[in-house]
Amino acid sequence: MNVIKDAVHGNVRLSDFELSLLDTQEMQRLRYVKQVEMANLIYPGANHTRFEHSIGTMYLAGEMAESAGVKGEEERMLRAAALLHDVGHGAFSHESERLLLRHTGKGHEEIGWERVQKGEIAERIKAEGIPLPELKKAFFGKGVGGLITFDLGADRMDYLLRDSHYTGVAYGVIDYGRLIHTIRMTGKGEPVIEYGGLEAAESMLIARFLMFSSVYYHHAVRIASSMLRKAMETAVKEKTITPRQIVDMADEQLLLALLQNKRAAVLVKRLRERRLLKRALEMGSWELNAGLKAKLADDRFAEKMEGEIAEEAGVSPDGLIVDFPPEYNKEETKVRVTRRGGEIPLREISEIVRAIEQAEQGRRKLIVACVPEKKEEVARAARKIIGALRD
Repeated sequence: MNVIKDAVHGNVRLSDFELSLLDTQEMQRLRYVKQVEMANLIYPGANHTRFEHSIGTMYLAGEMAESAGVKGEEERMLRAAALLHDVGHGAFSHESERLLLRHTGKGHEEIGWERVQKGEIAERIKAEGIPLPELKKAFFGKGVGGLITFDLGADRMDYLLRDSHYTGVAYGVIDYGRLIHTIRMTGKGEPVIEYGGLEAAESMLIARFLMFSSVYYHHAVRIASSMLRKAMETAVKEKTITPRQIVDMADEQLLLALLQNKRAAVLVKRLRERRLLKRALEMGSWELNAGLKAKLADDRFAEKMEGEIAEEAGVSPDGLIVDFPPEYNKEETKVRVTRRGGEIPLREISEIVRAIEQAEQGRRKLIVACVPEKKEEVARAARKIIGALRD
């Protein structure tokens, strides 16, 4: 047995097989991929990585397995899937994933599974005698893999605890010990929580809401992330880099590649010097109609709007971004609570969960940002164009 000292969970034990997976080139690359992308520009301590998160997710999945009575081969499969669950992330994690989905149609799960089936990882799995079809189910959240991916699962639990620790934002602190010990597997092989864990579940969902509001959707984080995405899209369109290269890069490698593109380099240099674009206009989700919100979910529509606002304002579109973050709490309704021999959706018995769903709409904001000297012109143009789209 091997032990790793983790900043969040303390001593984490790994089998020789798990350590061999961790030592593959594919997993080691995650040491150089940040967990929360551009957040360190606002929260300087947020330099933790997907590598640490992978270890933490494996640890929590193991704890859940013990509590839920998952043992033997199923537990070994679960821990391996948890350790490998983020191996498909490219540079800057979710920021590049949006681009990859757009250009390749594949998210980090599909890319990750491709990596699991070849190279060093595949060799380790074959040597351990683990059947790939069974591992695939766990990797994609089926059966015991639901303990990783469900809405109160090991993946989400670890990133809330870890992001809270490294940003210094205390909202992510949750009673995860209590929650873990109330998670069970149904006869259908799906995770549920016992009624006694209701308050712990609510505390985790509150923590998630507050972390999104204060960290992930912080206006400066959103602006920095949009600047990075714009730089990536520019470089891909001008064939400086390819989506496939981004998949295999670490964060710093991507930034160096973007600097080779004249237009992308302007944004990258601003990011490195923390000279972010500034808000010209900010609108709450409630100020936008359903049709416009749906359209803004498409990056192509947002880019088109950027071009229209830039033309109306007489500024370069390279120095202007439109950002509207996606919804993040739709899945909570799928969490079920066992009570009196039955199962009830969490939102049906929790006023807090229903309140969070309402509050989330008020925290999502449409941001139009630009170079500081053009804020007034861009604000006028944005109001005009967005006003026409709302009518």
